[in-house]
Amino acid sequence: MAVPISRHGGGYSAVAAADTEKNEGPVSKPVVLENSRAKYLQALAACLLWLVCSSTIILINKYIMVDLKFKYPMAVAAMGMGFASIACYIYCDLIKAVPPATAVDARFYWTRIFPVGACQGLTLFLGNQMYFYLTVAFIEMSRASLPVTTMLALWVAQLETPTAAVIRAVCLTAVGCAIAAYGEVHLSLIGGLLVISNLSMESLRLVMTQYLLVGCDMHPLQSLKFIAPAATLTLLAGSAVREYPGMVANNAGAIVARYPLHFLLAACLGLVVNVLGVVIIKLSSATTLKVLAAVRGPIVVMCGVLLFAEAVTMIEFFGYSIALGGFIWYQYALTQKAAAEAAAKAPALAKP
Repeated sequence: MAVPISRHGGGYSAVAAADTEKNEGPVSKPVVLENSRAKYLQALAACLLWLVCSSTIILINKYIMVDLKFKYPMAVAAMGMGFASIACYIYCDLIKAVPPATAVDARFYWTRIFPVGACQGLTLFLGNQMYFYLTVAFIEMSRASLPVTTMLALWVAQLETPTAAVIRAVCLTAVGCAIAAYGEVHLSLIGGLLVISNLSMESLRLVMTQYLLVGCDMHPLQSLKFIAPAATLTLLAGSAVREYPGMVANNAGAIVARYPLHFLLAACLGLVVNVLGVVIIKLSSATTLKVLAAVRGPIVVMCGVLLFAEAVTMIEFFGYSIALGGFIWYQYALTQKAAAEAAAKAPALAKP
């Protein structure tokens, strides 16, 4: 799950560096190089572990719902988010390992944080529901089209105006996804509608995060601590209405009792992926996390082919390659846009 990015931790502070040099003497170059090398190795390890865990959780969720026939996507998502809620509460409030959140009262939570969490829960539900109608390979390919819906949503909400480079990158991504969809042999109407709904809900969540939580500066784990319970409550409410009668009738609890490690692994991996995302942002940047998501795509596609014997046509693979190139170009264009905006603001801030 993506969380609002915070400026806490992990950054270089010129003031802190000056104080250190004043109190402890000049820092030698070997020490600086050693620290940089250690930070690089930590970031590399976090990135590799994130790739493994985020790919595994996709496969394990599919296995639980399709192969083990636990056909309750809201309940599966609620288990993961509930586990994250408890873990974050222990880490943030009981252990107090991160700075406390400020200015978060009941009104702020229900009007600003809860809607974001509810969208997060619905996004997870729609993502899980797709496993019943589409292959893992195509689902992962379809996620490359997220820049298309995100750009449109931000533009409609008048939060961002895309540059020409961003528009070109999004158009290339859209063309690639259209080709991939044309080549998908198992594409159904319901599956296609679920893909569109999932991407639209994820884009809405991103827009709401940018609009409702603007200026809300808190540690990413504090953000997850607030958003995860909102997502869990939404999923539990939906599951109670939509899934609980079927779970009782089909004795779904027996599946959990028979395969407890599978469900525990899925819940733990969800938490680990979120925590690793925070670590990667602190050690590197949010852009690195987005690029990793693009790198994960081909890995999951290959796993779907090898582990579940899914068919991927040459047309589908060709289209996905184009979409993946557009996705990477899109991230680069956003980086260039942010750099240009920062450079434009610099002279204004320099004036007395």
